[in-house]
Amino acid sequence: MTSTIYTNRSNRNIFIPRDTGSPHDGLMAHISGLGQMARLDFERCAVAGEVIYAIEGDALPVSQQDEEARVGTLAYALKKLGNPEDAAEFVRCLNAICEEGDARYRQVAASHYFNEIAVRGTSEVLKEMALLAMQIASLHPILEAAETEFESADATDDGDHSFDRKSLFDQEVEAISRMIRGRRKSACFVHDEITEWVNDLEASGASLEELDDAFAYADALEQYDEGGAIITMSSHDRTVACGRIDPELAAEDLPERAQHLAAELRRAYVNGVWLEEMWDDLSAQIEVLFPVAGKTETHARFYSHANRELQSFCREVLEAVLAECQSDFHLSALRGNRAYREFHKAIRGAADTKVVGEAMKQAFAARTTGKLSLKHFTALKTAAMLQRERLQAQPLSATASQLLNEVRTASNAKLRYLSWAFYGSNQPSHPVHRISTQERSALWGELNARKQETPALRKAA
Repeated sequence: MTSTIYTNRSNRNIFIPRDTGSPHDGLMAHISGLGQMARLDFERCAVAGEVIYAIEGDALPVSQQDEEARVGTLAYALKKLGNPEDAAEFVRCLNAICEEGDARYRQVAASHYFNEIAVRGTSEVLKEMALLAMQIASLHPILEAAETEFESADATDDGDHSFDRKSLFDQEVEAISRMIRGRRKSACFVHDEITEWVNDLEASGASLEELDDAFAYADALEQYDEGGAIITMSSHDRTVACGRIDPELAAEDLPERAQHLAAELRRAYVNGVWLEEMWDDLSAQIEVLFPVAGKTETHARFYSHANRELQSFCREVLEAVLAECQSDFHLSALRGNRAYREFHKAIRGAADTKVVGEAMKQAFAARTTGKLSLKHFTALKTAAMLQRERLQAQPLSATASQLLNEVRTASNAKLRYLSWAFYGSNQPSHPVHRISTQERSALWGELNARKQETPALRKAA
């Protein structure tokens, strides 16, 4: 089989094989035409509709409820309180308070008391929990067997050795403290209602048919996770969404004469032009570019079926481009928020980092007054950071390069003069005040480096 390596324009060409009429031959031809990285992606991921997902095996799925239930564990209390004695007392009281409750009740109670500790302090809340636990215990008096402390036989023989008598709970506290100290984390088992239900059925003498139905029902429940991002395939396999398939048609598919229509559509969408008005203008241009009926130079009438198909194809491509624009957060923000559009235009058009900073100050004021949402302000911060990096990466101007060489070759006295002239408005006529802020920052960095190299200037500073 002859393999052909080609450049994939989109991820659709990676995950969707071409239909050749033979599924096996088409798949083999598709794999042979992929590069190494694209083949790894194709073999690891699969497609369901328009969603790309990957199967993660040997990973026990953890639901949101299980994650939240960890708030009532000993490991979490140790991390939260920091003191092993306080954590042990907290868990003891919590166990007594939530003895008759379920996992949800325990989670709510633990969250409540942690919030109270943050406000009122640990000792006061632990005292309140202990009193409540004693009151609950007095309502249901039961006989409990005390924990038996086992000692080795050698402990009675040798009186010189002292053995530490600790309860099993205190030993558990020490073990978990060792496991989670530093930045290490500890996992714990959570209550599984489905498993408990199946075990109760088996203990009650259920038949094999009833147990099979119960297992089938449990497997059906485990197929989906309520978070929405993970679909559990089995008890040890789960799928994670990796992205979406690119649309089948893109702007590059337009005929050469109509390539400019995609840019016009994006420009009109960003500028807030009504969709009906935008489509009327694009349709008029398509009909001019590909006329279906008309007269030739010799006044002979013609009708072109090819141009009719080209018109239909151009409209399909432009609809795909419009759908891509509507799913893009940045383009939709430019279309729907005038303040965001103005601030972004000012940031991207800035040639000085000082202008970028002023634009962000105004954007923060707009965020305070409610003209900008938090998501839009965060996007503007990212655009400002990228614009600063672009400006700082640009080559220095002729004036800045000349000043930089002057700083590198200056004497000690000249360096002291340049430090005075560069600062503030001490020497307004100096060329340093006519260059951009990012170039001035580069000069200050070089000037400070020269000062550090000169012992006399470093001592004076």
